[in-house]
Parts: sequence; C-alpha cells; structure tokens
Amino acid sequence: MTRYWLDASSIIWCEREFFRLDKFPKYWDWLATKFDDGTVVTHKKIYAEVVRGAQGDKPSPIGVWVKNRKGPWCSYGCTDESKAIMGDISAYCIKKHGYDTAKEFLNGADAMLIARAAVEGGIVVTQESVNKFPKIPGICDVFKVKHMPMNKMNIALDMGW
Repeated sequence: MTRYWLDASSIIWCEREFFRLDKFPKYWDWLATKFDDGTVVTHKKIYAEVVRGAQGDKPSPIGVWVKNRKGPWCSYGCTDESKAIMGDISAYCIKKHGYDTAKEFLNGADAMLIARAAVEGGIVVTQESVNKFPKIPGICDVFKVKHMPMNKMNIALDMGW
C-alpha cells in the first residue's frame, strides 16, 4: 500500500481554500477514514505544527479537528534509516543554499517528513511550490521522493463522494 504523507501546508490549505470544515463535513469524514486505514499519515512533528493552531483565544478549526483525531496516523517519528536520509538532506541544503537558509528549513519538520516518506516509498503531499528554496517539492525531486498537491491525492484516492 502506498502511503500519502501530509505536510502541514496541505491540510491547512485544503481547509482554508476548498473544503471548509463547516461547509464540507463529508470531505473531512472521508479524509478521517483514510487516516484510520493508514493510507494517509504524517510525521508527529507535522501533527504538532498543525495542532499549534488549536491553541490560544481563537483556535483554528482545522487545528482543533486534527487535534481531536490524534492516533496512529500522526504518530510516525524518525527511524534510523530516515535519520540517515535527513543527514543527506541537511548536507545538500547547506551546500546548495548556505547555512542560514538551510537552517530555517531544517529546523522545521519538512526534512523529517520527506525522509520518512523516502524510507517507505511514500508520496509527500504538500501545497508548497518549487519557486522558493529550499522547499519540499525541490528537496523531494533531488532525493527522488514522489510528491503531489492535496487535490491530486484526493483524485488518486478516489475521493468519489
């Protein structure tokens, strides 16, 4: 089974731009079934980024929704294999973009997500573009990790509702 590895941008963008939680509950119910069956997963650091939005005086609806669905789908951490790939990603980013730019990228969870998807032969789902560097699609291309935006994942998984 191919796993789709969600970046924070994909789920936040999807709720903001296309499938508002209050307008399209059927979509979010469908997505939750993909979490439950293990088809759609994420790194636990990505989960933490999204649920940070559930805090504060005005919590984001998607942050709250994701927080309420904590489970195996969002508990993936780093493995020895993914740590080795992260080392390669780090070296590449520093050489290509310089330490300061690379540090900003590497301090987030994106490299962990890419490395974990690489280990499993999964597909990274992101809304980032390759116009800015370093960004997920560009790093995925260098390390031969498949990637796609959320709408392509929905089609691939036959959203069909």
